[in-house]
Amino acid sequence: MAKIYQVKKARKDQGNCIACGRPILAGEPYKYVCPRYRPIVKAHPDCSIPVSAISSSKMVAVWEAQKAVESAETIEDITQTLRDLADIAREVSGEYQESADNQREYFPESEVADENEQKAQDLESWADEVESAADEVENIEIEEPELEKEKDETDKDFEDRLEEAKQEAEERALEEAQEHTSVVDECPA
Repeated sequence: MAKIYQVKKARKDQGNCIACGRPILAGEPYKYVCPRYRPIVKAHPDCSIPVSAISSSKMVAVWEAQKAVESAETIEDITQTLRDLADIAREVSGEYQESADNQREYFPESEVADENEQKAQDLESWADEVESAADEVENIEIEEPELEKEKDETDKDFEDRLEEAKQEAEERALEEAQEHTSVVDECPA
């Protein structure tokens, strides 16, 4: 990965930030990266430079999909981002397998072909695990609270208590769903 350089004060306007799109003006701090065989990438100090802007690895799509899983905030979003991640991992696995097949055609004993084939197999297995995690998350049910109105409790107080219990049940279900995303960190490549 390319090194990130920090500039305390831009001498002139630097164009737009790769992450947020806002201009980097003269006098403002910024950071930049000089990826190999690609143009310089600039961003505000507090903005995150996307991996896709500085890497040409086949794995960029997988890394970005992993970030999407980490930022998902509902059970439905977690399920969908896990399924998307599994699909992307399978696509990248296919690219590695295709590379291995092409390399074997011209270099039958190629160690690089062996490495690419291993990456393809590992990614395919990992995609299966991610898909299983998505199935588990999808099957999480939010428990409906079973509360009864107390004697001296007003209707409003009971509704508030019921709403609070529902929110707690949703939070527990979301925590359980997020536990299943740990498989995302086990990416083989």
